[in-house]
Amino acid sequence: MPVPVASRRRSLRPVEVLVTATVVFAVGYAVDLSSSDLLQDTGAAGHDPVVARLLALVLALVVTVAGLAAGTSFRAAAPRRSLHAPSGLRVPLAQIDGHPAVAVHLPAGPLGVHVISGSFGAGHDSAAQEISWRLVEAGHRVQVWDVVDFFPARVGPLVRWLYLEQLDLSPRSWGLLLRHLQPGTLLHRCVVGAVSALPARRIRRLTGTGTDLVVSTHPFASQALGRLRRRGQLGAPALTYLTDASVHPLWVHPGIDLHLAHQEVAAAQARALGARVELVTALVPKGCDVPLTAAERAAVRARAGLPLDAPVVLVVGGSLGIGELTESARDIAATGLAVPVVVTGRNEALHERLRSVPGIVSLGWRDDLEELIKAADVVVQNSGGFTSLQTLAAGTPLISYRDLPGHGTTNAEALAAAGAATFVRDPADLAPALEAALARGRAGGSETPVHRALLEVLFPPARTPVGAA
Repeated sequence: MPVPVASRRRSLRPVEVLVTATVVFAVGYAVDLSSSDLLQDTGAAGHDPVVARLLALVLALVVTVAGLAAGTSFRAAAPRRSLHAPSGLRVPLAQIDGHPAVAVHLPAGPLGVHVISGSFGAGHDSAAQEISWRLVEAGHRVQVWDVVDFFPARVGPLVRWLYLEQLDLSPRSWGLLLRHLQPGTLLHRCVVGAVSALPARRIRRLTGTGTDLVVSTHPFASQALGRLRRRGQLGAPALTYLTDASVHPLWVHPGIDLHLAHQEVAAAQARALGARVELVTALVPKGCDVPLTAAERAAVRARAGLPLDAPVVLVVGGSLGIGELTESARDIAATGLAVPVVVTGRNEALHERLRSVPGIVSLGWRDDLEELIKAADVVVQNSGGFTSLQTLAAGTPLISYRDLPGHGTTNAEALAAAGAATFVRDPADLAPALEAALARGRAGGSETPVHRALLEVLFPPARTPVGAA
């Protein structure tokens, strides 16, 4: 449970905030100007002025964010009491008691539903598709959208590119940003203001007549929907499906009617941030919990070029193959306990590099990932995304290792707290963790917590269609 922590800080004068922000942005601008020429002159950007300019912009943004994070301008002016959510994020107590969520009232008959995802990772899209399929099977009209497309002037693709480049080039800066993204701070207000206001206009036009329910599977969409609900510009209830095992502040908006969590830890963190929460069974493809027969398991391994008899550890880094996957695979191979099989997703460069590394099997993008998870002996992950849910549903032992800073770390902590995965923080502890996982073997059934199904939460049981999941 969250632990209250009392704290008081000196009030900040407006001039202090202004001076701090001015200095930090000036430094960021100077870095932008100086690094562009330096990157091009040294050949770090391949002597391409366009590439040098883009890299300089990214570097300037990282410096600016880091500077603001370190500056006193992030502290709210008033003294505050705060608590620590299970993720370690400080949460102002005022956020817990204020703005109770509106009860969800849905009309009878087929509904017009919009599901808004975010193409910042396949987990958000996969969750949106699972929600869509369940509602369509129940007879409702559903459309799925990408919040990236709702940002004006092509800002959405730029934001997505910057996020992915930050994770690739400077993942620790992403972790630093999330740690300082506390409710009540200037950073939180600025980020929430931007990501909620920019896509809100187009979402408002989309969700006019004929909309009975809107569901978000991405924080940016949740912020925009919450903004519209609080301003009375969205008449339909708005729900957020929390795709991760942990919850950072951008996931929660007081205007959202209901947040759906698939883990107790995530539910507790969301409640600590002031959200109204219901627990639902994780939304994974049907059949994830159906084990393979020995013959099917051998066929899957043979088709993928995996050893038929040796223990196999599947190493995953999301659909984009981000993180220290090479290091993880080498560490696993060094234990001599199993053959590491790296699923690089859309990271073709990594796939090509690993193909020539002895002792490591490299797989690119796979459409049969669900079967590979069932055919593996252990899955090692670094982000706690959708693949982790599939692994838990399949009953395959799950280990978090070389986690991505930020959400990767908090998700690993949440999965460990829930008893769903082993969190290995030190390479020296990897071999014992693998030994224990291999000895334990596959669970007799799904390790996914069983809560109410999505449709049971949305509709009274009497209205839930027969056979609906």
